Amino acid sequence: DIVPTWDGDASSLARWVIRVNAIAKKSDTIRAQLGTIVPQRLTGRAERWYYSLPEPRREDCERGWDEIRAVIGSFYMNRSWLDKTRKEALALKYRERGHEHEYPSDYFIRKKELLELAYDNSEREINADIMAGAPFSWHTLIPVDSFDSTEELQTALKLREEELLRVEAL
Repeated sequence: DIVPTWDGDASSLARWVIRVNAIAKKSDTIRAQLGTIVPQRLTGRAERWYYSLPEPRREDCERGWDEIRAVIGSFYMNRSWLDKTRKEALALKYRERGHEHEYPSDYFIRKKELLELAYDNSEREINADIMAGAPFSWHTLIPVDSFDSTEELQTALKLREEELLRVEAL
């Protein structure tokens, strides 16, 4: 139950991979065991796709998380998906449609996840991209150039979250 399920929906793939990566980092043993656990956590289209693979390929996948993640990546995270995800990551805005009630810290997490999956940028570049989708009023309270890491920006957004929400309401 600790390993999340995934149904083949491309819009939830990034979060799912991030969560399973976090589990895999716990130990080499867990990383290897995920090769047999992950196929059991696939549902819907993802499950049908996995079991459509030739048995020797599935046996390769079951050696560990790295192997099955690579196969999932080559099928689902193909060039078309990557191009779409990159465009989506850069275009993502604070409180856009479907996220009208999000907090600044929620926006940060949502955009950072997509940026990290789609690009291999420095933390300063990620910070700049995150702030590019934020309201202009944030820039007076959050001087993005003063942060070297994404963690620093995330902490600053959380620390000033109430102020950011008040400024937005004006």
